Amino acid sequence: KPLNLSAWRLIFAYGSFGFGYVITATFLGALASSTPELAPMKSLGWLLVGLAIIPSVFFWEKLAVCIGYGRAIAVACTLEAIGVALSVLTPTIAGLSAAAILLGGTFVGITSIGLVEARRLASSNPRQIVGLMTAAFGLGQMFGPSFAGYLYELNGDFLLASLVAAGALILAALLTIKRFTPA
Repeated sequence: KPLNLSAWRLIFAYGSFGFGYVITATFLGALASSTPELAPMKSLGWLLVGLAIIPSVFFWEKLAVCIGYGRAIAVACTLEAIGVALSVLTPTIAGLSAAAILLGGTFVGITSIGLVEARRLASSNPRQIVGLMTAAFGLGQMFGPSFAGYLYELNGDFLLASLVAAGALILAALLTIKRFTPA
C-alpha cells in the first residue's frame, strides 16, 4: 500500500532532522577548539550532551502523549535549532553549554518519538515507513558533515553550515507541527 502525504512529511522531516542535528554533533569539539577560552568545552560539552540525554526519551514521550507526537517533534526540533544556532552565534562557554544541553536533550527523544509516530501512521506495515525514515535520516547524517566541511574550507568557520542546519531543523518542525493522518 502506498504511503500517504502524512507519512512522506514525516520521512522528509526525519531526513531534515538527521542533517540538522549531525553538524553540531560532529563538530562540537571543533567549535570548542576554535578559541582558547572554549577549550574546556571539548570534554565538558559531551558530558552535558550525555547528561541531557538521560531524561530526554522519558520527557519527550510524556510530552508527545499530551500534545501529540508531531507537535512534540516540532517543539524538540525548534529547541534543537536554537541550540545549533547558539553554538555559533554565542561562542562562549554559556552558549556552547546551552547548545550541548539542547542537542542532548532533544536528538534521542526526536529519534524515539519519530519512530513511534511512524509505526502509528503505518500500523498495518510499519517496516516500509521505518525503513524509509532510517534511509532519509542516514542520508541527512551523511550529507551534513560533508556540507559543513565544504563550507568550513570556504569560510574558515561553521557559522553558515550551522545556520543552514538550524534552518533544516526548523523545516522539520514545520513539517511535523500539523497532525499526521494514518494511512
